[in-house]
Amino acid sequence: MFDKLSNDTTWSTSEEKLYFQGNFLTAQGEAVTFQVIKFSKTKGAVLVLNPQSLNMGEELSIAKNQKVYLKFSDNTIITLASSTDDDGNAKYSLVAQDVAQSSSASGYYDLSDADIEKFKSKTLTFLRIETSTGNFDCDIKAKNAAMLKKAIGLIVNAK
Repeated sequence: MFDKLSNDTTWSTSEEKLYFQGNFLTAQGEAVTFQVIKFSKTKGAVLVLNPQSLNMGEELSIAKNQKVYLKFSDNTIITLASSTDDDGNAKYSLVAQDVAQSSSASGYYDLSDADIEKFKSKTLTFLRIETSTGNFDCDIKAKNAAMLKKAIGLIVNAK
């Protein structure tokens, strides 16, 4: 997308699933989606992580400088700090006389060239996002890690 005011071009991927864990019987679940963004006037890229919960009794938010820990297949860990605040989005509704509660927040994490190289050469296996309600821990499936790796490669090479 080209911004006529700033003369900056923004490339971004669609929002994709990185993690999902749900229980049909209890109607509870957790998920994380991701998006990768690159701006033509800046170096590197931005990883947007969106943790979500359903009927878990929590209202998620991510404060500026809260961390995300990304563990790779070789046991190395990248630690990134959120560059923005997100007070989150909690919703409550009534479904067949039962209260349904959902919550989500987004963290924007700047990726350095070294971080990008790590994503391109290794496989993400575990993710921990610091939120207002504590750590949001996720075991990442290989197919979802591959989708993230592909998205980073596409955005980094966008011209």
